[in-house]
Amino acid sequence: MSATSTATYPLAIAGDGLELRPWDEELLAQLAQWGERGFPYHAFDLGHLRDPVRARAELARAREAGPHRHFVACEGDTAVGRISVNLHDRAGLYLWAVHVPPEHEGRGVCRRMMAALVAWLEAEYPGPDFVLTTNTFAEHAHRAYQAVGFKVAETRWHYDRPLAEQLWRVPREQRKAIEKHLRFHNGRWEVRTHLMARPQGWSPSS
Repeated sequence: MSATSTATYPLAIAGDGLELRPWDEELLAQLAQWGERGFPYHAFDLGHLRDPVRARAELARAREAGPHRHFVACEGDTAVGRISVNLHDRAGLYLWAVHVPPEHEGRGVCRRMMAALVAWLEAEYPGPDFVLTTNTFAEHAHRAYQAVGFKVAETRWHYDRPLAEQLWRVPREQRKAIEKHLRFHNGRWEVRTHLMARPQGWSPSS
């Protein structure tokens, strides 16, 4: 199967004590109740799913045919994380929306769901490298990414609109925690960002 073709979702992707499942109404209801991190990780918070109108729109987006695949990581019937992939990105198989809520931290959920998705993608879409972008202040997440073979390929300044909009609203004390990762450039806030990459076929002994 080529990386440019459109595949249907698998029923589930198993991996190391969890399963990745396509979004459905029951899982969406769980995501809506997840704990939230707030600034500077507010773009991942899912409280908006408590609004039925927005929840229906988000579920439709997560199910639509196209280049993206959206998964919820489950331990048994409990949603513990989420992850998406863009199959058609020019840079490679682009992982995004990698999110574990605070109540499910500390058990390797991020690492395990990434490893499961990467293994499935290597079988179904052999060839392209894996890529992701991450703000440099997200150091805890970087450890999970590195554990499954991602390395920093490039570091650059990036205009992150949700973060930039919030920077105008939060007090200086909150901003101070990530200040070294920010700059105000050409009239707008930018954040330092890593582009991380992982080749197909990587193993811990590589």
